[in-house]
Amino acid sequence: MKILHIALKDLVRSLRSAFALVMMFVAPVLITAIIYFAFGGLGSGQKGFELPTTRLQVADLDRPLPSSGDFAAGRALLQFLQSEGVDRIVQVTEAGSEAEARAAVERKEADVALIIPPGLTAAVMAPAGRATIVLYQDPTLTIGPALVKGIVGQFVDGINGARIAATVVAGQLSRWGHGVDQATVEQVATRYAAWAQELGQRRAQGDDPGIERQLPPSTREPADQRAAMIAGIMAGQIIFFAFYTGAATAESILREHEEGTLARLSTTPTPAATILGGKFAGVFVTLVVQVAVLLAAAGLLFRIRWGQPLPVLLVTLAMIVAAAGFGLFVMSFVKNTRQAGAVFGGVLTVTGMAGGLFTTGFQNLPSFYTTINLFTPHGWALRGWRVVLAGGGVGGVLMPVLVTLGLGTAFFAIGALLFRRRFR
Repeated sequence: MKILHIALKDLVRSLRSAFALVMMFVAPVLITAIIYFAFGGLGSGQKGFELPTTRLQVADLDRPLPSSGDFAAGRALLQFLQSEGVDRIVQVTEAGSEAEARAAVERKEADVALIIPPGLTAAVMAPAGRATIVLYQDPTLTIGPALVKGIVGQFVDGINGARIAATVVAGQLSRWGHGVDQATVEQVATRYAAWAQELGQRRAQGDDPGIERQLPPSTREPADQRAAMIAGIMAGQIIFFAFYTGAATAESILREHEEGTLARLSTTPTPAATILGGKFAGVFVTLVVQVAVLLAAAGLLFRIRWGQPLPVLLVTLAMIVAAAGFGLFVMSFVKNTRQAGAVFGGVLTVTGMAGGLFTTGFQNLPSFYTTINLFTPHGWALRGWRVVLAGGGVGGVLMPVLVTLGLGTAFFAIGALLFRRRFR
């Protein structure tokens, strides 16, 4: 019971320190929050970056031909610009004439004017026909006019493809001795143009039938890549500040030695082993409280789903053992509290960097760097968190948990031995 009383005393002492509270709870959440809001507030459903809508004035001067039926190339282009997906990029307003469309741009009421020539349908239907679509833009703009040009170019490519398809079909039919009438050629061109228009709309909505995405069976696709990045960053911050708290709590042994508290305790019937055992237990208890609060706060503030309960529990316990053991191990070599500043500013920062805790938001890091991560307990703890964030189960976290526990136990054993030799 005395061990537990000493551990709880150290916990209360830590919670009474404003500096300790900031480093335990505020700093990791604040760093993650800065990144969180820098990406537009991931939980709000807002996008970090959106293209402004381009105001487009369209003067459709094209007319259908008697032989083209209901098809009019100008009207097809106008419908394409107003279709779902494309309408998020351009806001179309119809103008009665070319002069009216140009005047709207000059008055800053529109960003771009699109002039569809009168003979566009005739040019499309004729094998060697030509027509020119005119874009008249505000000279101070770049992105919007370039987007309109790309969209119109996509439509024109589809029209040219329809003409090529009709020419090829007509050539093949003639080669095999079949008669070719204008209705057949127009039907082929119309069907190809409709296919090209549908394909363009699907690509504008992010659905390309030529691309198929497949995920490994052992992982799940995160609902939001940016939210997944924030979860990784928060995991890195939790690991770093857990190791910081482990060292800071272990430093209290040195502080109480300098203040004479340990000497006064030694005059009581309490054995020295019990006193140090209570101090060691205080490191674990403080870390359990810190990590539990941080996990809950991250889930509430950033809507992070940490994964399946049992793997999360195993990874958390392994990380706490590693942080406590590493803190005792490092502080066992420190002679006094004045030297502790070098540990916090140097050793913990360097080992945290080597463990990959400050690069969790980066992709495609060099392979040698990910190898270096595994030479630190921080890197193995981070590997365990990455597995649970990807939806892994107990089998997936078993190796990181065992290695993290092994390293933490070894560090704890060495640190505890050195402290007992020092204060026995």
